[in-house]
Amino acid sequence: MKKRKRAHLRPYTEQQLAGLRASTSARKQATIERLRDAIERLKSKKQTITAQAIYLECGLQYSSYARNAEALALFRANSTHLVKKKKRARRKGDNDEVVTPVPRDSLMAYKKSQLVARLRDAEQQIQELKKQQSVLTDACLQRDAQVAELKALLADLEPYRSFIERMRVRIHQEERNG
Repeated sequence: MKKRKRAHLRPYTEQQLAGLRASTSARKQATIERLRDAIERLKSKKQTITAQAIYLECGLQYSSYARNAEALALFRANSTHLVKKKKRARRKGDNDEVVTPVPRDSLMAYKKSQLVARLRDAEQQIQELKKQQSVLTDACLQRDAQVAELKALLADLEPYRSFIERMRVRIHQEERNG
């Protein structure tokens, strides 16, 4: 197998980005115009407005306007099936139930390379936190061991403490008495 050399990607310049935005905007508008013209022609022919009918009328596939929010809204507003469905829902009184659209996950807007970079950063942070946790755990264990040793020493010294306490009481009494 031949190994491919990876091309080093350079970031786009502002001029290139502006050109890309302009091109994208122009293509979106062209899609909207083609869709609008196809819908008007279908209405004038009194045909049903469906994704298949639009494709047959102007060659525009559903996937090309499904990615364009404005074009998709235009299609949904004029689709024969969807308009009938809305009318039926109104007649049945279904509009009491407000269906809230599921919000789109913000991570879906990222490119795979961006997600991989974020994932690697998160994994590195997790590793650092695990190291910190293990250091803290070791410190706690050492402290607990010292506390146990000191308690054992106190237990060993308890007889001496009680002896000294008795002696102190006796000396105190002797000083009072005499």
